[in-house]
Amino acid sequence: MRAALARALELDSELAEVQYVLALVSTYHEWDWEGAEAAFKKAIELNPNFPDVRSLYSHFLCIMKRPDEALEQTERAMELDPFSDLIQGWHGWVLYMVRRYDDALAHFQRMLRTAPNHLVALIGLIHVYYVKGMYDESLAVEQSLYAVLEFPQAEEALALGYAEGGYRGAMRRLGDTLATLRNVRHVSPLDIAAPYAFAGEDSRALDWLERAFEERRPSMPYLGVYPVLDGLRDEPRFQDLLRRMNLP
Repeated sequence: MRAALARALELDSELAEVQYVLALVSTYHEWDWEGAEAAFKKAIELNPNFPDVRSLYSHFLCIMKRPDEALEQTERAMELDPFSDLIQGWHGWVLYMVRRYDDALAHFQRMLRTAPNHLVALIGLIHVYYVKGMYDESLAVEQSLYAVLEFPQAEEALALGYAEGGYRGAMRRLGDTLATLRNVRHVSPLDIAAPYAFAGEDSRALDWLERAFEERRPSMPYLGVYPVLDGLRDEPRFQDLLRRMNLP
């Protein structure tokens, strides 16, 4: 990908699309915050009406803990392309990351009324219900997510775990199952860290976050801003991960 991007820059560095891809690679793969912001700004300068750039620049601004600027960019993206499911989904995640939970909840619910299997909205709703303390609702959406993903082992783990120990039992059993199945099915370490965090298994959640760091997972830049990870923020290992990624 980096080689293809280098060739694209060589051919025409003044294309907004090329600068946009440079911004994405710099953010999600290289963790080069200064380079990412320069590329986002350049892409917007080249094409101010490119909604995808503004939408993911808003995510970058969330990652950098600049919520007011993030909201400006995501709202502009929504104005430019109000019918894009993806931009709608990214907008909901900005509302969640800036901790406007009720707005995020209403937004994701609206999305799912017209697109019941929208993965971005389903995962967002799981997070929002969790931070609002609506654990049964979060669990129900989690079941729906794994049904959409055709992942019966995860569905079964949630049901068995809930019968054994309620919501935390369901999350613990899900984490165990995903960890076991990682050798036979693609599962991100972050997908394992999250249920352990939900279950209050902080040490195990941190173990999998370390694995995600080692594998340079693209979702790692969100480490500092996902509200569902608030319970881990005072842990020295968590703070060390933020330092190693040079995150605010």
